[in-house]
Amino acid sequence: MTDIEQCSLYEKRVKGTFPMPTQEERLAALEKNVTDLRQRTAKAIVEIEENTTIMLGVLRSQGRDIRYIYERLETIEERLDEHTALLKTVDQRLDRLETKVDAVQTTLAQILARLPEKP
Repeated sequence: MTDIEQCSLYEKRVKGTFPMPTQEERLAALEKNVTDLRQRTAKAIVEIEENTTIMLGVLRSQGRDIRYIYERLETIEERLDEHTALLKTVDQRLDRLETKVDAVQTTLAQILARLPEKP
């Protein structure tokens, strides 16, 4: 503890009542402050490095997840294309069946028109 810290509040207010710290005391205080600052800075750097490492791990994991999702989307797109082609085939078959049913109905109507009416 320096002489200044030991002085009362009154002594600190009155000019010339407490001794001025020596150059060695001032240098020691400065060195202590620099040491404290270095320690805090070192701790902050370590924390930043740890957080950076964690973030890199998270980013790599998310990159893998994104690649997996992209691959799955490609698979889904391929399957949708296959199903679309199948649906087109089914639509074509249904159109042909409708045409045949229309022809059968027309023929049936002609046959029914030729039959005599019930007595």
